[in-house]
Amino acid sequence: MTPPREQIAAKASTAVSAPWRSRLSLRWVLPAVIVAPVLAVACVLVLLGHATATQTANDLAGQNMRQIHARIESHLAHLMSLPPAINELNKLRLRDGQMSLGDPQRSRKPVFETLRIFPDVSSIVLGKATGEAMWVIRYPGEKTYEYAIKPAPGAKMNEFTLSASGEQVGGALSAFDYEPSARPWYRAAMEAGGPTWGDVYVWVRNGKGETLGVSYVEPYRGETGEIQGVINCELTLADISAFLSRLKVGKTGKAFIIERNGNLVATSVGLSCMKDGLGRLPAREAGDAQIAAAATELEHRFTPLKTIDGVNRAAVRLAGEPVELVVSPFHHGRNLDWLIVTLVPENDFLAEVRHSRRRALAVATVAVAAALVAGMLLAVWLARPILAVVEHARRVGGGDLDARLVRHDNREMLQLSTALNDMADGLKDRMRLRHALSLAMEVQQSLLPTKRPVVKGVDVAARSKYCDETGGDYYDYLDITGLGPHSLVIALGDVMGHGIAAAMLMATARGILRSHTRVQGSLSELLTHVNKLLVEDTGGRRFMTMFLGVVDTRTHTMRWASAGHDVPLLYDPAGGLTMAQEGGGLPLGVLDSETYEEQTFRGLRPGMVMVVGTDGLWESKNEAGEEFGKRRVSEALAAAAHLDAAAIDAAIYQALQAFCGARANDDDITYVVIKFTDEAETK
Repeated sequence: MTPPREQIAAKASTAVSAPWRSRLSLRWVLPAVIVAPVLAVACVLVLLGHATATQTANDLAGQNMRQIHARIESHLAHLMSLPPAINELNKLRLRDGQMSLGDPQRSRKPVFETLRIFPDVSSIVLGKATGEAMWVIRYPGEKTYEYAIKPAPGAKMNEFTLSASGEQVGGALSAFDYEPSARPWYRAAMEAGGPTWGDVYVWVRNGKGETLGVSYVEPYRGETGEIQGVINCELTLADISAFLSRLKVGKTGKAFIIERNGNLVATSVGLSCMKDGLGRLPAREAGDAQIAAAATELEHRFTPLKTIDGVNRAAVRLAGEPVELVVSPFHHGRNLDWLIVTLVPENDFLAEVRHSRRRALAVATVAVAAALVAGMLLAVWLARPILAVVEHARRVGGGDLDARLVRHDNREMLQLSTALNDMADGLKDRMRLRHALSLAMEVQQSLLPTKRPVVKGVDVAARSKYCDETGGDYYDYLDITGLGPHSLVIALGDVMGHGIAAAMLMATARGILRSHTRVQGSLSELLTHVNKLLVEDTGGRRFMTMFLGVVDTRTHTMRWASAGHDVPLLYDPAGGLTMAQEGGGLPLGVLDSETYEEQTFRGLRPGMVMVVGTDGLWESKNEAGEEFGKRRVSEALAAAAHLDAAAIDAAIYQALQAFCGARANDDDITYVVIKFTDEAETK
C-alpha cells in the first residue's frame, strides 16, 4: 500500500534532523573509504607476513602429513584385508569339496589360482590336526611358485617347483619332517580359538633370512563345531617397504612402521628390518640415524609405546636438524597393532614458503600502490550511478512500485538496476501472493469442522494450529452410512511437510474420504480406497498418515484403522495411562497395493479420556531443543481428566505453550480429545 503524502513528508523532515554523518556526500566519502582500508591492510600484511607464513607452512605440513598417514593406512588396510577374505574363500572351498585338509593334493590347484590372482599374498598354508599339510609359496623377488605337501600323517613334507600353469614340475626339491600342529602359526590359531594375526617373523630360506612376514590364521571347524585343522594366509612385509619407498614424504622425509614393542616392520629407505639376518631389529638400532633417533624420541615421550593413541605431532631435533615428527596407530583384527611414523625436515616445507613470502610481499607492494590509484578513480566512477540508485530506492520506498531504473554505466550497474526492477515486481507479486494465502487459509479453515458432534456417551473437543498460513494436518467427524446416533466417527491425518502443497494433499484426501462415507464398508476398506486414489494422484511422491476410529457407546468399543499414524493415548482414572495396541500399515500415498487392517479396543468406561493427535503435538520443542514428548502430554491429560473435553483440550494446549515458550512451532499441531461419560452427562 502506498503511504500517504503526509507520511512521506514526515520522513523527509525527520531526515533533516539526522546526525551530521547522514549529510556527507558519497562522492567525497567513497574515495576515502576505499583508500583507508587498502592502506591499513597493506600495513597489517607487512607486519604479520612472517607470522602468517610460518603458520601457513605448519598447517600445510600438518595437512600433508595427515594425508600421507591416511594413504599409508589405506594401503595397509587394503593389504591386510586380503588374508581374511582369502581365508573365507578357502573355508567355502573346503566345505564344498574343492579343497580338502585330508587330501592336500586336491587343494594345490585352487590355492595356486588364488595366489596368482592376488600377487600381494605370498603363501597359503593348510594343516590338518592329524598331520596332513600343504602350502604354495612365492618367495620375495621371484616369479615362480613352490609347492609343498605332506599327504599322510607319517609322511615327509616334499617341496616341488610349480609351472606357470600351476602343475608340479620335476622331482622333489627337498624332503623333511614337518608337523603342522607344532608350528607357531598353528599354535596361534589354536590359542586364539578364532581368526588372529600371528607375530611378525623372519622368513628363513636355506639358513638365511629373506624378509619379514606376517600370517593370518584361523581354526577350521567341521559341521559339528570340532576343530579339524588350521588355514593360514601369509604376507611378506617387503611389499610395505616398497610402497613406502614410492611414497613422497615432503622432499627428503622418511616413513617407517614399527610394532608396539619397538621392532621395525617396514621403512621407506630400503633399510633391512632384520638384525644379523635372522632376528628382529629394534627401530632405535636402525642403520639410519634419523629413524634410530626418532624411535628413541618416541620411547622417551611415550613409555610404553602402547600408550600412543590418535595422531601425535611434535617438532623435534634429530641428529641436530629440526624435524616434524608424526606418529599414528594402525589396528587390524586381533593382535595386529602397529605404529606409522613419518619424519619431515623443517626446511622441506619452510624453504618454499619463505621464498613465496618474499615474492608475495614484493607483489603486494606494487598491488597496493596500483589499488590506491584505481580506488580513487573507481570511487569517482561509482558515485554518480550509486546516487541514482539511492534516488530510485526512495521512489520505491515511497510506494511507487511501477518506477523503473535502467543504468548502463557498467555491467554490475545494469544488473543492479535490473535486480531492483525485479524486486519491485516481486514485491507486487508477494502482495498478491499474501492476499491469495490469506484466502487459502480461510478456505482450509472452512474445511475443518465448525461444531462438535453430539453423540450420547461421549464429549468431544478438538484443536488444529498450523505453523504456516496453510498446513497439512486434518481432522474431521464423519457421517458414515449405516452408523447410528451412538457412534462417533473421527478422522485425523498428517501430511508430510506443511504449507500449500500439504494443504492441497490434505484437501484431496478429505474429499476422497467424505465422498466414500456414503458407501457401506469397513474402516480398512475406506483407508485402502483413499490410499489407491492418492497414489494415482501423487505418483507415490507425497504421502500422509491417517487414523480412522469409530466409537460405539452402546458396546463400549472403538474400531480403528491406521495408515502409519500414532496410536491414541487412553487415560483411565482407575488404571492410569494406556495406549491402544500398535498396528497399522504404510502411510497413504506410498504404495497402491497396501491394504489396511481394522482393530478393536474394548472395555471403554465413563471417565476414560482418549487423545488422538499428530506428531506435531509431542514433537514440539522448547528453546533448548527438547521435545514436549508423549510423557508431558499424558501428564497434562491426567491432571485435567476430571474436566470436560474442552477443558482437557485447553489444559493440554496451555501445558504445551508453557513448555515451548517463545519458540515458534516447527510443525502443525492437531489433536482430538474424547471423554467417555454417562449419557446423562453428555453435553
